Amino acid sequence: MIIDLIPKHLLVQYVSKFKSDKYCHKYKTYDQLVALLFGQLCKYNTLEDISVGVGVSEIFITDLGLHQSPAKSTMSDGNKNRN
Repeated sequence: MIIDLIPKHLLVQYVSKFKSDKYCHKYKTYDQLVALLFGQLCKYNTLEDISVGVGVSEIFITDLGLHQSPAKSTMSDGNKNRN
């Protein structure tokens, strides 16, 4: 998968450095990265398109390494709270 091209230790290092998961209990930085990469690769224009696209099947969600399909409002909050 394309997400495997990003070294996991770098993601962990920057999440820790910038404290991007500080007040986030369910929608972590990794989840946001996966969802936004998915949207970019599929050429989706809205958060709703991404949410629906990711939520196509439980197997697909699991394959992406997510626990659930992120809601549009959750992604919006994540975008507001993270650089």
